[in-house]
Amino acid sequence: MDVCFGFPGGRTPPFFYRTLRPGELRALERRMEGHRFDPSLILGVGRPCRFGGARVLVCAPLAGLRPFPTTFWLVCPWLLRKIGTVEAHGGVRRLEDWLTRWAPEAWRPYNRDHQLLRLKLMSPLDRELLRRFRPGVLERLRLGGVGGIRYGAEIRVKCVHLQTASWLGLSRHPGEPWLVAEGLDGDCGGEMVRLCLE
Repeated sequence: MDVCFGFPGGRTPPFFYRTLRPGELRALERRMEGHRFDPSLILGVGRPCRFGGARVLVCAPLAGLRPFPTTFWLVCPWLLRKIGTVEAHGGVRRLEDWLTRWAPEAWRPYNRDHQLLRLKLMSPLDRELLRRFRPGVLERLRLGGVGGIRYGAEIRVKCVHLQTASWLGLSRHPGEPWLVAEGLDGDCGGEMVRLCLE
C-alpha cells in the first residue's frame, strides 16, 4: 500500500512511502543487528533502490510517548559505507560550509517542512494527548528540524547520513548539488542487494 503526504498551500511536492513487503523486515532486522533499532517505528519504505531493497525508511515520530524525530532513516548498506568515508574526510563540516555559502536561505524552510511532516505523521489523537499531557514532547517534535536538530542562524547538519536520508526521502535538499558531487546519488550496482532482500 502506498501512502501520500503533502503540505498545505502546495509549497512542496507530496512524498510517498510504501509499506514493507514480506521478508523486508527480516532483512532489515538482520542488517540492523547490533544497532539501536525498533522495528515498531517503521511506517514504510520512503525510497527503494533500483533493485527493490529499502534505501530509506519512514519512521513514526513517537516511540510510545517518547519523541523519535528521525523521520527518514538511511538503511542502504552501500550508502552507509560511502557516507562513512565522506564523514571521515570532514563531510559534516564541508556540507555545513557549502550550505552556508550556497543555500543559507533554503535551510530554515527545509527544516520547517520537516517539522510539518513530523506533525502530519502523528494522528490527531496523539497530537492532542501530547498537547494535554506531554507538552514538552510535542514541543520537541514541533520545533526540531531535520532529525530533530535545533536550527537557527548557524547551519548545523548533525551528520551526512541524516541529510542523505532526508534528501532521498523527500527527493529534494538545499545541499543536493553537494550530495551529488560526493557520489551519494549512486548505488551498489547490485553487488550488495543480497543484504537487502530475503
